[in-house]
Amino acid sequence: MNLPEPLEASSAEPLYVQLAGRLAAQISNGQLAPGVQLPTESDLMTAYGVSRITVRQAIQMLARNGQVTSHRGKGTFVARAGLQQNLNALQGFQDALRSQGVEPDTELLEFSPSAGRIDPQLPQGLNLPVRLRRRYCLDGAPFAVVEAYLPVEAATLGEARAKQLPVYDIVQQYMGLRIGRADVAIRCGRPSDQVARELGVRASANVLVMERTSFSGTGQPCEHMRIHIVPERYTFRLSLPGPLEIARALQPTATAGG
Repeated sequence: MNLPEPLEASSAEPLYVQLAGRLAAQISNGQLAPGVQLPTESDLMTAYGVSRITVRQAIQMLARNGQVTSHRGKGTFVARAGLQQNLNALQGFQDALRSQGVEPDTELLEFSPSAGRIDPQLPQGLNLPVRLRRRYCLDGAPFAVVEAYLPVEAATLGEARAKQLPVYDIVQQYMGLRIGRADVAIRCGRPSDQVARELGVRASANVLVMERTSFSGTGQPCEHMRIHIVPERYTFRLSLPGPLEIARALQPTATAGG
């Protein structure tokens, strides 16, 4: 890297604050673009003539400000703008990412023609035996695990196409079904031990969980999906006409003896 202007050792401003300011300016002017990996600690030490502690303090300051994210064993990256999904439209998870110019790294964790038959997490009454599990990563770090259940006709899909096709493409293009509507629920919850390992979070951490059941034009369930998302990376949006009267929507729960 080109040697920058040296930091001012005689300044009342600590060296780590000066270094954080230099890096923040490069992020603001686009010299360090979203998703780009920052120079290594050693490179920053050499470029600015500072200690490792100074570099780490500067990066911690940028991380607290939400400008960078650090991933153990992978490095530090410029933070991307928050991802979001509009719930007003029928849109697949992967399509929502691509519409924001984001092409995540995807990993097929499982493709089973029959696992849905014995999966207790599949809601009762849904005959969706094919189970598909994927992990999505950005900047080298996992941020979502998707579990999708599909009709038996999807069993012939095979792993090769399961790796490539988004779930809605499987339903509409491969199976030839038109999606007429979808029921969506979003909650905060604890991940299973398996999902926690796949996301790289503690089992005691909370994640966003979106569950969606899609129905064909004739009203038949044709897909059920459960998405576990690292909450700092994602926002769901919904536009509604008129006032949103939350208080009236809350239903009291009866308690024992009361």
